[in-house]
Amino acid sequence: MKKLNLLFIAFVVLSVKALAQQPATRAFVDEQGVITTESVLDVQLPPAARDGLMPMPGFPLSFGSNTTYKPMRGLTLADLNNDGADEIILNHNEEINVIDGQGNILWAQTLAGGMGQYPATVGDIDGDGNLEVVALTAYGNARGGINVFSNTGEVLLATVTNNNPLICAPVLADLNNDGILEIIFCGRGKASASISAGVHAWNLQGEEIDGFPFEMPSTPAFTPTLADIDGDGFLELFIATTSVLYCVSHTGEILYSVDGQEAYKYSYQSPLVVDFDGDGEWSLVGACHGDNPNHYIRNAHTGEYRQGWPKPVSSWTYSAPTVVRNETMVKSSDDFAIFMGVSGEGNVFYQYDADGNVAPGFPLNLTSGIEGFVSVADIDSDGENEIITDFNLMDGGEGFIRAWKMDGTEVTNGFPLRPQGLTYMNGANFGDIDGDGNLEIVTLSYVQNFSPDDPVYVTAYALNQPVGNLVFGTYKGSNDRMGWLREETVLVQCYPIENLTWETGGDWPYIGLFWDLPSETSTGDLIALQVYRDDELIATLPADYTSFSDDSFGDAYETHFYSINAVYSDGCEAMSETIEAMWIPDGVDEHLGQSCIYPNPAKDMLRIEGKDILQVEVFNMVGQKVLSVSENFDAIQLNSLPDGMYFVRLQTKQGEKMAKLMIEK
Repeated sequence: MKKLNLLFIAFVVLSVKALAQQPATRAFVDEQGVITTESVLDVQLPPAARDGLMPMPGFPLSFGSNTTYKPMRGLTLADLNNDGADEIILNHNEEINVIDGQGNILWAQTLAGGMGQYPATVGDIDGDGNLEVVALTAYGNARGGINVFSNTGEVLLATVTNNNPLICAPVLADLNNDGILEIIFCGRGKASASISAGVHAWNLQGEEIDGFPFEMPSTPAFTPTLADIDGDGFLELFIATTSVLYCVSHTGEILYSVDGQEAYKYSYQSPLVVDFDGDGEWSLVGACHGDNPNHYIRNAHTGEYRQGWPKPVSSWTYSAPTVVRNETMVKSSDDFAIFMGVSGEGNVFYQYDADGNVAPGFPLNLTSGIEGFVSVADIDSDGENEIITDFNLMDGGEGFIRAWKMDGTEVTNGFPLRPQGLTYMNGANFGDIDGDGNLEIVTLSYVQNFSPDDPVYVTAYALNQPVGNLVFGTYKGSNDRMGWLREETVLVQCYPIENLTWETGGDWPYIGLFWDLPSETSTGDLIALQVYRDDELIATLPADYTSFSDDSFGDAYETHFYSINAVYSDGCEAMSETIEAMWIPDGVDEHLGQSCIYPNPAKDMLRIEGKDILQVEVFNMVGQKVLSVSENFDAIQLNSLPDGMYFVRLQTKQGEKMAKLMIEK
């Protein structure tokens, strides 16, 4: 029996060892820019997820792919049809697909010029309130294309560029301040190319704007970055060949250039422009690959390195940077977190502050790299952001989307996600694809067997966290791909209460205020109403009140000024118009003294007799002043006033006097 037990234990040990030796698949990019895979043993796979998120109904979706080239930098999520939900825009093979939150294909078009390897760029090019979609294509070194579609899939522009592959994403920005967005892109033109190598800026008709193209002496290969670094209202461009980084004006003039060392290259890692110190001095954040790869921050105005940079890394990187700021802190250089990955294994994922210090818990030492764009969001509503990344490994036919705390601790509640295929060079796009106000994660993955049957997968997962928890969720941080991380001025708009009126009378001394709630929608929720009398706050009311009675104002016939302040949840406040009001007792006719009015009731004309009258004002029963005269008191015309009861106030040198007036025609 003992011998049998020993044999059983030996069998189990051998079985576990054999299981551990099952190869995983690792992806990497070769020197021709082709994603290649290899089988690897003894790799450290991510921990299994607890309560892992499952794909939403209708997902995953499977599409055909190019046998050699696979999509990079993820998808695009944007509300194309203005229905309050983001659509999923997929570039793959030689086709673009627009998909809704239930997995339905809303429209599809063939891409001119080759394969869409980078995500589409989206913006309202012509200012008509509808988004346009721009996709670049490439096919090896043979050709490329510029494709522009309306939000409903109509082809607006389709141009093939012979011998000029367009492998990166375009940028949409208004370079010449004419209110129309230009399409800015890099071409890798060969000698016989139909358009030159360099940076082009086209209008929607496919025409270059003044100052462009900016021709470059060697191959450019990253998405341009644009920012107004000098505050003159015009954008500057940051572009590069493999060996030289350029800063170019909006008219195509070189402002400066930085020669790279022969051992490293600028391509593919499109930089971001950030103001780390809040002083208007912009920085350029990026990475270089080659034989001497590094992560860098440069002064965007001069090209000089920021103190503490560059940072050498162990392996090539195609990872574009992600930069986020903790909004709860006073703005300073250590308030920023900068994320960049590398390929290979070992120290493959870094978090820095702006001064080049590596954050506690980093770099992450892993058996494979992280090179897709990095997303940042509060994925569990605990008030702390998490980091969401791709991973270069696939195991059992499934890839990984991993999540990490800011201290480098891996999140295992719901993560890693396990979409089919490799997630390498992509990442996790965030948006609201079903219009419920909560975030969804949409992944792009693929199989790379260099086969016509290789699929591309789109998978959506419901995160069930508010849209406001998203910080950075797409390639270069926005669908225009500008890479300018400026703090946008948030439009906070709120509206006052409407139709403020008053009434008074009777033996009970009071002034009654009445109003309507705002009819226009504000950016925040109405949370309170504040009543002011003579510029002093006298009451705070619930947001749904539409009246208030003031019985603490003083004596009869004293004029008071009332207004209502509407207070909103986003801090916005809106003050109403100010009205004059007073308590007028029922016996007002007895307070005219030596003055008199007649006839009463009146028809078309009112006469007032008395000593030292300065002004006569007539109010309707809701306190609105309807008439005011300062002369000819013996012939006051009433033709414009309808029948009804009114109050007449006489301003005299001895003070104010009140009377009731009936008009009957």
